[in-house]
Amino acid sequence: MLSNKLKHLFLLSLILIYAHGVEEIINNFQYSDSFMVYGANLFNTTPEIFYWVSHLISWPSLPILFLLFRKNRLGLFLMTLYGFVFFIELHHPIKGLLIGSYYPGMNTAMVYPIFGIFYWKQIIEDWKMARK
Repeated sequence: MLSNKLKHLFLLSLILIYAHGVEEIINNFQYSDSFMVYGANLFNTTPEIFYWVSHLISWPSLPILFLLFRKNRLGLFLMTLYGFVFFIELHHPIKGLLIGSYYPGMNTAMVYPIFGIFYWKQIIEDWKMARK
């Protein structure tokens, strides 16, 4: 079972995820990110199409999966997997530091570590409660 605090943190994180997506879109992230270019080459498509397909699958699926699995143990496992996004998105500010200037998605990605601390603290507490 997910605690109410974890549920609220997840729902708040969706706002951050969608704001981050808007920042990426406005600043043409799909053309500058090496993963988007690699993924596009892997599937023989453009970085823009790869970006949109991958994000149009993940963005709506997050709240749907939350609604489907929020009341069982699988939901806690899925919330744990989702928590890795707070680490993965650190590549934006890291790449910004490496190039010495703004990197698309960097501004909203700088909030991820702060939010991630609270999220992971609650995930750990929820797992402890689930084992009892």
